[in-house]
Amino acid sequence: MNIQEELEKWAEITVKAYHNIAKREDVNIAYYTQSDLSLLGEMPELMIVGINPGNPYGITPYTEQCKNENWSYLYNNPLDKNHLWKGNYCKQEDGTSSWNNHRKWRYWSGLKNCLSHTMLSTVIDDDSKIIVTNASFFSTKTADGISESLLTETIPYTLDLINIATPKNMIFLSGKKCFERLFRLSKSSKLFQFEYKHICGNIFVGILNKKYCIGIPHPAYKTNEEIELVASVLPLLLNVSNYDNIDVEFIRKECAEQIKKYEDRIFNHKKSNNKQVKRHVKILNMKRILQQVTSSINLTVYQDKNHRYKINEIYGIQITDSRGGYIGIRHIIYDSKDYENIQDNDVLVIKKILRERGFKTTEKAWIGTKHFKDFGENDNEIAMNIVSEINEIVKLVRNNQ
Repeated sequence: MNIQEELEKWAEITVKAYHNIAKREDVNIAYYTQSDLSLLGEMPELMIVGINPGNPYGITPYTEQCKNENWSYLYNNPLDKNHLWKGNYCKQEDGTSSWNNHRKWRYWSGLKNCLSHTMLSTVIDDDSKIIVTNASFFSTKTADGISESLLTETIPYTLDLINIATPKNMIFLSGKKCFERLFRLSKSSKLFQFEYKHICGNIFVGILNKKYCIGIPHPAYKTNEEIELVASVLPLLLNVSNYDNIDVEFIRKECAEQIKKYEDRIFNHKKSNNKQVKRHVKILNMKRILQQVTSSINLTVYQDKNHRYKINEIYGIQITDSRGGYIGIRHIIYDSKDYENIQDNDVLVIKKILRERGFKTTEKAWIGTKHFKDFGENDNEIAMNIVSEINEIVKLVRNNQ
């Protein structure tokens, strides 16, 4: 069986699984891959993997995608293996598919610059030698919008794609953010093995199921200094035969000049924008965020005045706009005279779940808290991500009881 036959079989299995997940009421998100897999030759030279496809307009429901002629025109069929196989084939205004226009994408020139000192700088222009895909094919506005449960359900199909294609080189986008998420998922789900280490800047190397991979910052909005650092480091990381013997100090020494330029830019940027960041935090409309969240969640209220809701009969969640706005998890009977500050195995499991999701945990009033500002950059994004976070926590806590 050649690679195209294997990919066709993979697409058939994968699209059925995604269809069943996407049509659920709690999901209903459009999905697609990126590059046209029908053009792929044997053993691609390079696979580029993001966390999931971004959609600047928010979430497109799967039900709308299936009805949209720009998405479902291929072979005049509803979404099936042919659609998945063809990647991001959505029609653009000029009548061509989105993938056919990928060289005009904002991040593509940045990606080419990142690869400019390597042989892959020419390979990336050959669609028969590259795969561009994502850990999950569900499209959300930001990578944070893809929940842990959806990533857990869908990443096995990307892992299957990697096993079929066996690319010579793998590069993951979003650097630390991506590798941290893969690491957490590998520990919590046991679906795959993953470990990684830091090189410099936002550049990492890892081992995914014994396959060497590199993590770099997503090149869409990066500064020249960061792009130049990646371009300098990549030649020293590509085609490495032994992950364990990578000489990090040697690489840092070889790229010292680029590292310094990058770090100076970061330092000066933080210094000059410190006041702007503070002003940004002040303009968040806490009451509006609170109203959007409380009107969107579907949980039983146990104390309406303080916006407290039941996760189950033991634990509750509160959403408040006070103290800069935050959500907190604690025992429902915390305010009762019968309350005992129990730190049993159930609480420890919940704390582990919360810490992995960026919560601050404590042995006092709250089991865990997380501030509004940690959920995004504006009111709508924060509210949407809080609702998603709450729904995910409820599932995880209930499943662990």
